[in-house]
Amino acid sequence: MEISGTVQNGVVVFDTPNPLPEGAAVTVTLRDAPTIHVSPVRKRVHLPMVASDRPGTLDLTNDRIAEILEAEDVEALKGQWDVPS
Repeated sequence: MEISGTVQNGVVVFDTPNPLPEGAAVTVTLRDAPTIHVSPVRKRVHLPMVASDRPGTLDLTNDRIAEILEAEDVEALKGQWDVPS
């Protein structure tokens, strides 16, 4: 059985309600810190281009950006599958 938790004030506090009976013998193993891999090659970020008569005037919310990206994906798939418009 593996139960996750964190140490608070020197005491292990479980993430979920304690399923262990009082007095149960346990072994606590410290998890290794996650390894973060950083690419040595830097890549330019490509943001969606949005046509506008007045740049900077569009309200690009997360939902609107998702719609734009989805439309781009649909167009790319149409080209791959030769689907009529």
